[in-house]
Amino acid sequence: MSKLGRNEPCHCGSGIKYKKCCMAKDEQTARDNRQQAAAANGTRSVQQSDLAGFINSQLTWSNPQYAELALQLSENMQADYTPDQTVMTVMVWHTYSTATSPSFRKMGVFCAALEFMASEVHGMNKNRNELAEKYEVSAATVQKRFQEISAFMMEQAEQTQSA
Repeated sequence: MSKLGRNEPCHCGSGIKYKKCCMAKDEQTARDNRQQAAAANGTRSVQQSDLAGFINSQLTWSNPQYAELALQLSENMQADYTPDQTVMTVMVWHTYSTATSPSFRKMGVFCAALEFMASEVHGMNKNRNELAEKYEVSAATVQKRFQEISAFMMEQAEQTQSA
């Protein structure tokens, strides 16, 4: 069976375009199935209570501010994201901050940019403006930092593939 296109009629028979009808539900089902498969395979899932310990003891930070930002980020993400998704986002921050040593006045800028990236990766499609408001920073600055982190991660992926 071929993959159903976004603009094709929905498979449920409603006559509405797939993207407006069942696409989000199908994507959520696929995510749930992947998480269940990972749990069945014995993959250890990180618990929310383990995150602070992981950030403080398992990761080496070049600047204490970076660890503080990671803790704030994990705290702010716990309501909307799984612990595994949060850890993945913290690891992106750790990789980025270790390689580039960014300086900042407001932690919220990087928190918002990282959470925006996580929402894009996990299909949550949070609005950049909402996140900017949540962290009390400018949406333009969030976009700028998001682009910097994205470019860095793409560069890392290219280096990994060519090696």
